[in-house]
Amino acid sequence: MPLNNTTVRQQIGVMLTQPRTISSIAHELGITRPDVEEHVRHLLKSARAAGRRVVVEPARCRSCGFTFEESKLTKPGKCPDCKGTHLYEPLIQIAAAA
Repeated sequence: MPLNNTTVRQQIGVMLTQPRTISSIAHELGITRPDVEEHVRHLLKSARAAGRRVVVEPARCRSCGFTFEESKLTKPGKCPDCKGTHLYEPLIQIAAAA
């Protein structure tokens, strides 16, 4: 999805107008998940400061339903409760002003 004359961070910002995971963004742009996470953290901070609504559907265990903290933006390795590894990755979206 390379957009002409836009930075990677701007491209990620456009992508986050719809709920997305860090992995899906990294895959689509062909960059690493840690790089995407760094850009997303900056975008979330800027969006909140600008009064935009940030929606994070936290990571969740598929086995027992344990819900991780919203600050965890990447897919955890395993569930702290049941030790399961089948987890839903967090969905992140930056919406219009709150």
